[in-house]
Amino acid sequence: MSTGNDPYALIEAKAKEVEGLLSSVKGVKVFQFKGNDYEPFYVMINNGALSINKGTYSNPTLTIQVPGEILVKLLNGQIDPVQAYLSGLIKLSGDLMEAMTLISLVTH
Repeated sequence: MSTGNDPYALIEAKAKEVEGLLSSVKGVKVFQFKGNDYEPFYVMINNGALSINKGTYSNPTLTIQVPGEILVKLLNGQIDPVQAYLSGLIKLSGDLMEAMTLISLVTH
């Protein structure tokens, strides 16, 4: 994976890495990413097909508030997602159980 600092580009690269795992994700899941230092974007998984879109989604499954620097570290495997949440580096709203789906894909 690229070691760049663009969260959107890193998510795109990670998506390519986990294509084989996406078939296990059933239904529609939308993960909205927001931070003060990057343009908001969302990741939609629809019965195993993944799309990444800049902007906001009106009713996401889970919203992740995370600074760009922390998101980059998460995607590069430098920070544990659960520890980041517990320490307040990440704020989640929506269906918190779906965070486990996202964690399994990010930590692949």
